[in-house]
Amino acid sequence: MRQLSLPVDRQPALPFTNAAPVETRPRPSGSLTEVIVSDDSTIQPLQLLPMLAHCNSSDRWLMWLSPNRTLNKQWLASMNLDKAPVVHIDLCADTQKVLCQRILASGNSHLIIEWQGNIKQHQRRQLRELARQSGSHVVLVQIRQNP
Repeated sequence: MRQLSLPVDRQPALPFTNAAPVETRPRPSGSLTEVIVSDDSTIQPLQLLPMLAHCNSSDRWLMWLSPNRTLNKQWLASMNLDKAPVVHIDLCADTQKVLCQRILASGNSHLIIEWQGNIKQHQRRQLRELARQSGSHVVLVQIRQNP
């Protein structure tokens, strides 16, 4: 018996069927939207959840990061968000950057962030890039004191 040497072709193999190749859809690009609210405004950051829910065509979690607030289940029901996966996480200035990075890196939620203190330009750029890469919509809310 004689052993034959077969060359190995490094090019991709041809499909075995006549079916067209399955194309994977590109991940949707995320976005960063900034909202400035005065501390005595009638608009509250929680009221932005329906806007995020409208963007939520991919069954992602809707996350609301804010300090010392609670979710009102009756209000969520009145906005037809009672069946939406909404999560509130208490936020503090010391951990907000790392927390946002971890949530966005997971790529399974849209966020409303009530940023504590002033956000630096490089932090804003980083949030925008992480949102874009993960396909997440992020609403960055800054609450400003009235003079």
